[in-house]
Amino acid sequence: MYQTLYRNILLPVFDGAIKRRQTMKYWHEAEATQWHSRAELELRQWADLRRLLKIAQQTSPYYQQLFAAHGIDPATMESLDDFRNVPLLHRETIHQHRLKLGTTTPMKRIPKSTGGSSGEPLHFEISADSNDRRVAMTHRGYGWAHAAPGSRQLYIWGTPPSRLAAWKRWKMSLHHAFDHHLVLSCFEFTPEMMQRQLRRLNAWRPQVIVAYTNAAYEFARFIESEGLSVWKPQSIVVGAEKLHDFQRVALERVFGAPVFETYGSREFMLIGAECEKHEGLHLSMENLLVEILDDDGQPTPDGEEGNVVITDLFNDALPFIRYVNGDRAIAGFTPCSCGRGLPLLRKVTGRQLDVLATPDGRKIPGEFFPHLLKDYRSIRRFQVIQDDLAEIVIRLVVSGGMTLTDEENLRRDLREGIGPVVRLKLEVVDDIPLTKAGKLKVVVNNLAGAGSHAQSATATPASLPEGAVGCR
Repeated sequence: MYQTLYRNILLPVFDGAIKRRQTMKYWHEAEATQWHSRAELELRQWADLRRLLKIAQQTSPYYQQLFAAHGIDPATMESLDDFRNVPLLHRETIHQHRLKLGTTTPMKRIPKSTGGSSGEPLHFEISADSNDRRVAMTHRGYGWAHAAPGSRQLYIWGTPPSRLAAWKRWKMSLHHAFDHHLVLSCFEFTPEMMQRQLRRLNAWRPQVIVAYTNAAYEFARFIESEGLSVWKPQSIVVGAEKLHDFQRVALERVFGAPVFETYGSREFMLIGAECEKHEGLHLSMENLLVEILDDDGQPTPDGEEGNVVITDLFNDALPFIRYVNGDRAIAGFTPCSCGRGLPLLRKVTGRQLDVLATPDGRKIPGEFFPHLLKDYRSIRRFQVIQDDLAEIVIRLVVSGGMTLTDEENLRRDLREGIGPVVRLKLEVVDDIPLTKAGKLKVVVNNLAGAGSHAQSATATPASLPEGAVGCR
């Protein structure tokens, strides 16, 4: 009853009439275009891409200089082969040239930030139109998993620190109630907390559970090991980390519902999602162009892993053109049997943060740290290391120094997640070295056997496999 009221009256009035957004329009369009042929979708995507490139050339000082230096003219581009002459965009470039990357066109701009798995908080802007389109893609993608707006949903998700202003907490609670969502924090998953969260889940009786992948898996392990009863939803939607096959099996066994994997990020929201066929993740092709490239910048052959490179076709505020987001994936070259024309990602392979443990039995998901540290603008880069069960070391590269208030707030916020038992050590360093592969491992658990999934691949079906758990 509420879902019908919400989708047909409440959401259109709130989004369209009150907020003046075009989300509903784009959502309805996306429900239709998903069934268009691949050729039709690619033709439309190419037109939207050329529009973006022309805007970047005309209104972004950075792209004006970049295109001129490389002899690139969007007006003469005829194919994606021409487009691949545009140099790749990296996080470091955005850090160095954020003001020049932005366009000079007057528009409503929405500030965003992300901690991400790279360990370097990123601050950027998106246009209101891009935001409306990406929310519409989320509505559609979650709808494939029975999690369309208005459905009764329970989130096992990240929550803000308790020191957040009371009025902001009230506003968030009101928003969750309006959306028919109950949000449980996955940043406090002690056995006692999971007992309480399970009682809340069973009382809420959600149609859908939406969760960070490893938090849901840890929850399932706890429920099964304790022999507890749990409400059976229609489906489970997981994201923020790679879903492993053994985790899917465990979640479906414990919750008695199909699992739908999603792939997204703060920079773009939903990038891909599984449909009912579970043959890969359908890409949000109408607003994003996703490339899977080898280390030489060329498209990967069928079945080979490569780097994920994304272009937001409608972020006219700060164009993300050929942005390397640090993830690895395998492209899908075979159409899905569902009949949708949307291309597939066969598998996302490179999204996993280690999980830390404490002497009091607490499991600290890797996502806790980027989720928290992204809001501290003085932190340039960070790395969390655990060599001892009783100590967590956080290395920080800061710009412009860190105030005493910031440090006190950071320690207090960290304590909420890691608990009172483990020692917390903050180290301000000049730099944090990258791995041999040129990447920064954000959360490193060096305790014996921590974070390893290798042993779980051979676990018997009688029990949940051992493995790292957490959320991104």
